[in-house]
Amino acid sequence: MSIAILDDNIKALELYEELIPKWFARNGIKGRIVTATSDYREFLEAVRERSVNVCIIDINLQSEVSGLYVAQKIRQEKLDTEIIFCTGMLEYMHKAFDVNAYHYIIKPIGRNLEKCLVKLYKELEYRQNRKNIIELKTKSSIYYVSRNSISHIIRRGSKSVIYTADNVYEVYDSLDSLIEKLGRDKFIKCYRSLVVNRDYIRQVDKMNRKVVLSNGYEGKLGRLKSFRQILKGAADNEV
Repeated sequence: MSIAILDDNIKALELYEELIPKWFARNGIKGRIVTATSDYREFLEAVRERSVNVCIIDINLQSEVSGLYVAQKIRQEKLDTEIIFCTGMLEYMHKAFDVNAYHYIIKPIGRNLEKCLVKLYKELEYRQNRKNIIELKTKSSIYYVSRNSISHIIRRGSKSVIYTADNVYEVYDSLDSLIEKLGRDKFIKCYRSLVVNRDYIRQVDKMNRKVVLSNGYEGKLGRLKSFRQILKGAADNEV
């Protein structure tokens, strides 16, 4: 959880910086405050850099713009972040729906904000886990598998055999289509019939032209462009 805070009250900013790390520690939240500022330009710049996934915004700012305007800019620019209004102005609560705000909390800062952040953190974790789930269609069933659990895929005849820590799945998708589905950032075709998850690579044996995975699997290494990718992205313990 990476938080940007916008509030024109310096004491409020100091309180955020004091309380939020304590809440994180108490609730086992991995997170940080990226910025806590009264300058809406500085705040927006941090959000535009895509380093923020939670914004805490006061509505009544002593500047030429309001917190609602800043929230509208975030939505107009399609910046992927949750918005929490934390303000003393109850009358603007209905406006929060216009910018799809996650929550509207009335000051003073305290337990309600802590509970909100804990709830949101769990939701963000769930969303991230769902992103890592891939749908695999076999001849008779549909399985939902974590892509992180897939160590390698072997092409055998008309089928692609997918190996995970617990199971083996046979699908009719081509290796190239599976790479697209799983992500080229993680899955590399190192031989015409073999795709490996770079996170599982333990050794690249250039002399014998093979790749060794952490689960003990050894596969052929072809003369492909992806070979350079493997050397660049994996720990190269040469034999």
